[in-house]
Amino acid sequence: MANADLRQVELNTNEILNAARAEHSAAATAGVEGGVFYHDPVMLCECLEGLRLNEPAMKSGVFVDCTLGGGGHSYAISNKLDATGTLHAFDRDEEAVAFATKRLASIPAERAPKFVVHPVPFAELGNEIEAGSVDGILYDLGISSHQVDDSSRGFTFVGNNPLDLRMDRREGVSAQEWLRKVDADDLADALRRNADMDRAFKLASRIVELAAGCAEENREILPSDMKTVVEAVFPDKRREANGLLARVFQAIRMEVNGELAQIETSLRAAVDCLKVGGRLVVMSYHSVEDRCVKDTCAEFEKACICPENLPVCMCGGNHQRLKKVNRKPILPSADEINKNSRARSAKLRVYERV
Repeated sequence: MANADLRQVELNTNEILNAARAEHSAAATAGVEGGVFYHDPVMLCECLEGLRLNEPAMKSGVFVDCTLGGGGHSYAISNKLDATGTLHAFDRDEEAVAFATKRLASIPAERAPKFVVHPVPFAELGNEIEAGSVDGILYDLGISSHQVDDSSRGFTFVGNNPLDLRMDRREGVSAQEWLRKVDADDLADALRRNADMDRAFKLASRIVELAAGCAEENREILPSDMKTVVEAVFPDKRREANGLLARVFQAIRMEVNGELAQIETSLRAAVDCLKVGGRLVVMSYHSVEDRCVKDTCAEFEKACICPENLPVCMCGGNHQRLKKVNRKPILPSADEINKNSRARSAKLRVYERV
């Protein structure tokens, strides 16, 4: 489907959702299709509580799921709304949009909220959603379980498919292309910034050499190639090789997709989109993402925006737009981690628009 067509896609209970309901199966009701794509949403109850969706007044509210993925959180949000509510969802992965649409089609039409999909990056939030119109916005950052589990997407070193790492394979440059063009200094910066990697320059130099060698051999870079490089740079940490490799993939993926810049841009737009009293709920899975969330939101928690060296406040001291609902991030319970290992590193931050 062309990008021009995708941007205007609207899925609601009167159009495509009704078509999806006609094809809907018992598997879709449970959110499972042949065992592929579905995963338990992380900290689901905490997310719904953070969005205040357990309050009856919220049934007719307007909510945004900025990271649709397999539709787990969107499905739960939709079940809390009624036919007068609206759920907007963002995802640029066409496979995710197709699957989540079928999943939400299991909600009976007579009580289903309006469901609008925005198949664009969530950095476009401010261009897609009206300012001051939303009761709650949810982010479940990182990549979806489907993207990790499907080795053909090149997000994982399980299997040996060529690296791609793009959220949307129709746009931008793949990891293959990027690694062939980047120099060691810039790659080392990305490894430090996106994954807090040690020995970043040495590792970057070896990866650049690998990319050049693969280009000369007229072949693509494979996960096994990357693992060989990591083991050569960290010979003393062979037992940690998979964890180190995951961080390398993370750093390259975040750079290829411009993830930190998109998170910051989207969070700033989210503050504008929220009504006063609306909630911003953000779940991250590693320290780099969490630091970006914390630092960006901290700017909106300040009442005074004067330069620090100014002895007297000159701005009026009334610029605060967010307040923390929880002083510290919410962490998953031991029981949830036992049931879903992907929850182990999750941190949930909840803010309220003031």
